[in-house]
Amino acid sequence: MLQQTLPKGPDGIYSAEMTGAVRAYLGLAYDLFLSAHNAELPELLLTRLRNAQTFEGAVYEARVIGSLARAGFHIELEDETDSNRSHCELAATHKDTGRKFSVEAKTVTSLSSRSGASAEPPRIRNQLYKALCKQADHERMIFIELNRAGTGAPGEMPDWMQHIDAEIEQAEKDFTIEGRPAPPAYVMVTNLGAIHALDGTVFTDVGLACGFKIPDFASRTPARSILELVDARDKHLELHWLRKALNRQQTVPSTFDDRLPDEPKDSSLPRLLIGSAYLIPLADGREVPAVLTDAVVLEPERRAYGTYRYADGTHVICANDLSDAEMAAYKRSPETFFGIVKDVTREISEPLDAFDFFWESHADTPREKLIEFTSNWPDAAALHRLDQRRLAQVYCSRFAEHMWSRHARENPDLSNPYGTGKT
Repeated sequence: MLQQTLPKGPDGIYSAEMTGAVRAYLGLAYDLFLSAHNAELPELLLTRLRNAQTFEGAVYEARVIGSLARAGFHIELEDETDSNRSHCELAATHKDTGRKFSVEAKTVTSLSSRSGASAEPPRIRNQLYKALCKQADHERMIFIELNRAGTGAPGEMPDWMQHIDAEIEQAEKDFTIEGRPAPPAYVMVTNLGAIHALDGTVFTDVGLACGFKIPDFASRTPARSILELVDARDKHLELHWLRKALNRQQTVPSTFDDRLPDEPKDSSLPRLLIGSAYLIPLADGREVPAVLTDAVVLEPERRAYGTYRYADGTHVICANDLSDAEMAAYKRSPETFFGIVKDVTREISEPLDAFDFFWESHADTPREKLIEFTSNWPDAAALHRLDQRRLAQVYCSRFAEHMWSRHARENPDLSNPYGTGKT
């Protein structure tokens, strides 16, 4: 056995960078845990995982089940032994909304000439067609894994995204099923990088969410403002939660309490903890205590943006620069950085992330308070005729526009300021 000397921390724990093999192993274990916790651990799935011929497809099906579970879906496996009709692999019902989907998962296997380090462009046409041919009792949701190596560095948009989007657009025009136009479907195209870097420590998972004959979903949303994006997302809310779950599933949680993995017991590392009070400067130079109600880290800016509530109920947004130690702690455990278990993305990567930051704090703000907060806005009279929910959406979207415009200025490589759909 090859042994390697690893650094030992002050707490006696050895640590090392995670390799692709370890990530794939832990990821599968976590997906199976999520499956068992959500509904059941299917014996047929375990059988397929033990078979080298069906292993690749089974691993991806486990990833799909884990993603759906994290997004709040209840999962029911279809009886694929029923030969009287074709079946999708599972049915997924969202626990909050009750909306139900028939789910099919397809993967390009390692036997394909387009897998791995192939020089050929990726294609999903065949997998998409096979999935659409399955009989479905509910709205369709299709997952397709590309199984490609070398698709770019973390944070970069791989060149295959535009190719896949164009392929789907062409399929919308071409596909017929039994002589009739193919049905609409939500399509999640993924590429899981760890399996192609088993001995490496640099890999990334990338995905594209798009609609097959659903023109206002994800990558195709023709929005000109954050508020228009919000309106489009509300029509497909369960899929938005799924996209966020796919993002979060790139890492397996390392801790579930409020202590950061890098933080020793006697640490003097300054902490921003949700629910704690801090002195916030006013315009006249005085400092007044305010409670941190929510916060988000923008990694490119190395800042934490926090929403603070004064004693009179008003809110203010403040930014804090983060030290190297704080950034390292955040990257290790973004879910617990602010002292609570909090579903977060690692950065604000699209306009809706900025909106959600403010929405978490103001979704339930009483209408009277929102009227008070917006009383000096130029269009206050028109806004004050709106109901609570719409007024809160407008209020949050305008703060989000300000945050996103600053983010876009500092990241000029953002080609589509209102683009969405990448996971």
